[in-house]
Amino acid sequence: MPRFQHTLLATALLAASSTYAATTSTSYEDIADSAVWQSADGQQSLLISTLEGDGIAIYDASDKELQHIEDIEALGADVRYGLRSKDGKKIDIAAVGLPDEDAIAFYQINGKANAPLTEVGRLSLEITPEGVCLGKNATSGDMFVASYDEAGNLVQYKLAFDGKQVGSAIQHNGKPTFVRSMNVGGELSGCAMDDETNTLYVAEQNIGVWVYGADPENVKDRALLDVVEPLGHLEEIENLDIVYQAHGKGAIVIADEGQGFVLYDRVSHTFLGKFDIAGVEEAKLVSASTQQLWIGNTELDKPVYQTLSWNELEQLSGYKAENTLSPRELEIKGVELVRAHAETKAVDNHGDAADDPALWYNTESPKDSLIIATNKKGGLMAYDLQGNEIQYLEGGKPNNVDIRQDVVDAEGNHISLAAASNRKKNTITLYTIDGSSTPIKVLPATQGTLHPEAPELLSSVDEVYGLCMSRGEDGTPYVFVNGKDGQIEQWRISVHNGEAQGSVVRTLNVPSQPEGCVVDDRTQTLYVGEEDYAIWTFDAREDGSTEGKIFAKVDGKHLIDDIEGLTLYQTKEQNLLIASSQGNNTYAVFDLNNQGQFVKSFAIIGDDERGTDGATDTDGIHAVSQNLGEEFPSGLFLAQDWYNIDSQYKTENQNFKIVDWRDIAKVLK
Repeated sequence: MPRFQHTLLATALLAASSTYAATTSTSYEDIADSAVWQSADGQQSLLISTLEGDGIAIYDASDKELQHIEDIEALGADVRYGLRSKDGKKIDIAAVGLPDEDAIAFYQINGKANAPLTEVGRLSLEITPEGVCLGKNATSGDMFVASYDEAGNLVQYKLAFDGKQVGSAIQHNGKPTFVRSMNVGGELSGCAMDDETNTLYVAEQNIGVWVYGADPENVKDRALLDVVEPLGHLEEIENLDIVYQAHGKGAIVIADEGQGFVLYDRVSHTFLGKFDIAGVEEAKLVSASTQQLWIGNTELDKPVYQTLSWNELEQLSGYKAENTLSPRELEIKGVELVRAHAETKAVDNHGDAADDPALWYNTESPKDSLIIATNKKGGLMAYDLQGNEIQYLEGGKPNNVDIRQDVVDAEGNHISLAAASNRKKNTITLYTIDGSSTPIKVLPATQGTLHPEAPELLSSVDEVYGLCMSRGEDGTPYVFVNGKDGQIEQWRISVHNGEAQGSVVRTLNVPSQPEGCVVDDRTQTLYVGEEDYAIWTFDAREDGSTEGKIFAKVDGKHLIDDIEGLTLYQTKEQNLLIASSQGNNTYAVFDLNNQGQFVKSFAIIGDDERGTDGATDTDGIHAVSQNLGEEFPSGLFLAQDWYNIDSQYKTENQNFKIVDWRDIAKVLK
């Protein structure tokens, strides 16, 4: 039970009343919405209030009206910080809905000016806006605006700033193009975006509050925060905002005409309770700053905004709003950005299908090397370095794949050996890779523990999941396969007359579910990612110690669960371990030549000019250091992309992003 739930009262004796709450100096018949802007030094703040037919009013921290923008119908208001132009210029903006014009107006905010809002652009919509909200990807810095209408439609645009004007970053035939459009349901009454958790909240007035992914490159299935009575705690939702606190904490505050002000935990979405404010007849409008809440008192003869301090909020509700932040401070720092250079064709299957990539190096023609990747709903793909599909070999449900080249079989032939974990049969499926038009060929296993219905190696782990390969010091190939219960098998592989033999030589364990793994053949070290906890190291030799050591823990900073793919980037001078930190869509880099010291994190973002999107919620990754021709002379980096979109931001099946390693090398310096 929340620590303060018992203190929340329907009518609070300690309520903040108008006798001591600060109120705005002017009153307007209709106050529609508001947002708070705060300066970078925290010394200035502005309340930006939309007034329906009376336009927009801007108040300073002492509640004095500084500016009144007239002659527009204004509904909805939101603020975001640091919209960046290509030449590095940054501005803070306010977005306001203009229902008479079916548009959104953007204003640059200057807190030092007597008239702090200056219009810097309008965005024509295909709906009539009833409200707006802004959001900013805390990693990439991309900014978005969403707007909704009376019919339950919501549209979202990616914003661009050319140094003078703000508008849509995506155009089609010269017209602004939304990056997302959906019908939420019935009458909508508010929206808010949480930049840090990448969450969009949409209030359907008489139903509940819906939860979506905020970034169109990371759209999750929608869920409900809460619903109206009798199933939930709400009744008639009017407005909502977010109180941000340090370390990911905070609260969602909902103004509900029937229930008063309702609080939810920002992370868990747990209902925390509700409270009323004496003198505020109906809860209709709420806006958060770092110092207080602004409450729209709409039922007075002369409607105004009034403040509710954090002390007063705690007296009313028991909720302690400490270490509060503004959206300006939610930016994820220390993450470098690299753009996707290219991408593979999307996989054939919908949903969670693409998973893990590897690379077959063409020694005779490096530019014709191949990406080998898994579709865990149907088979293996081979792509060229431009992302074109060369082959789709259907069969099984391969999850992870890895390759060791120049393997010598019993007859002295040199082959490229690949292995994949097949979740359909709980097996290891073996392949050979070559430079033909059908490069992936099944290598049947005929000796060892075999599946009774297929020439594949039958594993004893509870469910085959992650997989990686190694080459022993004597050249022997091995396959490591792990299960969801933490068990890891090491298989020795040999090849005779086009057939494979396999035997388990030992078993390792980590405490909970692993997936990604990689072996440094130079040092004979196995790295295993235990998804929710840590990266472990083991001796990769079949007669080595079975005791694991923690290499790096999930710390909420460099590694945020889940830890997914692991890979190595190795040259004569460098030995880097890279981990997919799925929890914040980044890739953490560790220097194995410097005792595993953390180097930097990077994220893969889209390139609208190339028509590629970024990579989000990545599973498998793979790095290559060989010269792959003019396009990739220092190698490349491959990453599975969970939420794949086309150049017009339309959803596609999953695929793999290709990054020029030179772009990563620049940010690692």
